[in-house]
Amino acid sequence: MKNHVHLETLMAELQLAPDERQEVLEAYEITQIGQVQYNRRCKVREILNSLLTIEEKTSVVPKLEQEMYLRTAEGQRLIQGELEINRLVSNIIYENVIRGGELRLLTQPDNDLLMESLLLLCDDNIQTKVTQIICLEAGGGRDGCRNLENIRRILRYGVGIRHYEPRYYYGRPAEHYGVMNVMPYLVVTDRCAVQISSDWKAAILHSEPAVVTYFRHFFEKMCRQSHTFMTSIDGFLGNQAKWGQQYLQITALSNILEICSGLCSVQFWDETLIRKYINPGIPDCESVIKNYSAYVSVLYQVKKRRHTTVLMNASFVERFIQDGILREYPSVFFKGAISAADRRLLIERILKAVDEGWYHIRLLPGENFPLYYHWEILLSRGESMLFQYAHQNQFKIFQFTEADILEAVYDYLASISVGKDTLDDAQSAAQLREWMEEYLG
Repeated sequence: MKNHVHLETLMAELQLAPDERQEVLEAYEITQIGQVQYNRRCKVREILNSLLTIEEKTSVVPKLEQEMYLRTAEGQRLIQGELEINRLVSNIIYENVIRGGELRLLTQPDNDLLMESLLLLCDDNIQTKVTQIICLEAGGGRDGCRNLENIRRILRYGVGIRHYEPRYYYGRPAEHYGVMNVMPYLVVTDRCAVQISSDWKAAILHSEPAVVTYFRHFFEKMCRQSHTFMTSIDGFLGNQAKWGQQYLQITALSNILEICSGLCSVQFWDETLIRKYINPGIPDCESVIKNYSAYVSVLYQVKKRRHTTVLMNASFVERFIQDGILREYPSVFFKGAISAADRRLLIERILKAVDEGWYHIRLLPGENFPLYYHWEILLSRGESMLFQYAHQNQFKIFQFTEADILEAVYDYLASISVGKDTLDDAQSAAQLREWMEEYLG
């Protein structure tokens, strides 16, 4: 079958039911790209659709009233039974959060009990540092999706835990955490270390200082032999601009692909617009203005020398043109909506870049857009991938560089950038002009 048009014609003649039609389309795509690549595209879309939004909250940590296991344990202690081990782990996390020490974990991100306990206590206001070493499979495993599943959870923990540092090494998780290994899970704090069996039915608690020091040094050695999986940057109050300038100096950004619910207009701003709309009540406002002015200027020049393709949610772009509200940034950044005249100015700058050939915009229907407006992604193929999260008083950037994950996300975004429901450059530019005339006069 030569192309998708022939397939559509054939399905129309067969008068297929909706579910039958979907099965045929899936089978056709698999024949075109292969089962593994199809699996990876489905997994990336699933991840983007499920990214967690954590509402602003204030952490209230109760007073430490008891340290049941640590008081009674001297040297070593064997704990048996899942319930007792769960209590032990929760107690250790609870104590560590209150004392503010570092928590070191040798476990996979899908260890829901341990990681969800951390999320309940280590919210964005807690200073506890959490370092986790995870095992990735080279090539993503047989189905190509093993490493991708970790992204969803890692981003969840990155949003919920302020000081979270995941690291990785290559291996086979099924072997490392399988029944043939004795006590493969490890939790280390400044005061104790816990080894836990693969079936989570037995654990050994170590509290003797010399033994705890040994495990701490052992974990540090593993850190040196592992790689950074995700780097977190708190982008609030101008930190994004300062970090962004450093990032642009060390990254080539040779082939840029972005996905953003809104107009993604940051590189088309200037100091005049920033001064006009920034909230004067934010701390150190003048410094923030200078940092952002420098950042957007450099960003514009860097992108102008490259090729950038931006996928946008048509519904959100239309709403911005209508009301001028930038929903993809924390609301406290701005003192009000962008005026109609300045909206027109930004759109004209974008259209000029499109006409010059270095900036490409692709409008996707809102119902097919895979990302909620709190999130943006910037991906430079073969270099790095940035997830940006903005919600109320949170503004975070998460950077990934692992090659298998970067390629999977790039492939998915590239595929939807030329999808049958996606407007190409000329169509998208025409749509922007139509909305501009309709809403801005």
